[in-house]
Amino acid sequence: MRDGKLDFFKGLLIWSVVLGHTLNVLCPTENSLHMLLRTFDLPMFMYISGFLLRGSLARHHWKQLVVNKVTNIIIPAIVWMLISLLFGDHCMYYFLWAVFASSVLVCVCAKIGMKSWMREGILALIAVSFHLIPLNVVNISFLFPFFLFGYYTEKISSVGWIRGVLSLVVFVVLFVYVWRPEYTIWSSGGYILQDPGYMVGVVSLRLIIGMAGIYATIFVMGKLYDLYGKTRCMNLFVGIGKETLSLYLLQHIVVEIGMMRLVASLNVNNVLTAHHLLIGYVIAPLISFVLLLVMYYAITLIQASKYTKWVFGFKLNLVTE
Repeated sequence: MRDGKLDFFKGLLIWSVVLGHTLNVLCPTENSLHMLLRTFDLPMFMYISGFLLRGSLARHHWKQLVVNKVTNIIIPAIVWMLISLLFGDHCMYYFLWAVFASSVLVCVCAKIGMKSWMREGILALIAVSFHLIPLNVVNISFLFPFFLFGYYTEKISSVGWIRGVLSLVVFVVLFVYVWRPEYTIWSSGGYILQDPGYMVGVVSLRLIIGMAGIYATIFVMGKLYDLYGKTRCMNLFVGIGKETLSLYLLQHIVVEIGMMRLVASLNVNNVLTAHHLLIGYVIAPLISFVLLLVMYYAITLIQASKYTKWVFGFKLNLVTE
């Protein structure tokens, strides 16, 4: 049985992704809201992905899980990469490749005949080794540790008061007084040997603020869901949370290509700069939410057709012994 609260979290997270990309288009200057979201939204997606893989490994053969990841993640990613090429874009959907690589690594290690502490040590070593590679492929050095944290988490849908409040305080303090835009994986990378003293601190800070943001989000949004989980708004986000992969694929075409070209054609950079506070903190969230709803309902139409529903992934049963 699906966990409605988990789908609610995923619905909020995919909105944050759409909002982040909307801010990329509409805000020529650095936006604090965007900087806030980037500290924990994709890490939390990886955290949830790791947690879900643990449950899947308990129910399915690891080979079937790898096949599922290929048909549910890689094939749709390739299809939508080709679609983006039609628009002259070269999107790699790096996050999906990071999820796939993380899943395969954990699946293989989980089935190796060795003691659990040795398996955990190997996975930790792999996580560290990604930071020793100059080329940060699909940002896996940044994302893989969060996947592991999720995989080794027994319960994800709630956080106790002590850990929740502490995580919220740590996150706020770090974000306000320590965090800087240049600390993101997109600015400083993940290769620690280029400047060990600086990069070890940056990588550690990214991990700490990411986990604090994850726990704080689960704590605050979990309490909100407990209070209002049966309302229409909550149910809408639960429904959206069930289509996060499809929305992630489609939003690149709609937001990162379509909206960006529209804004460029209108030549409104001066207006966007002059009203960056209104646009960044009011207009962009509203636009991103409307686009999220439009894409969500468009996906339901696409999936209703047997000829097009496969572009968002499908399952292929593998007979295993």
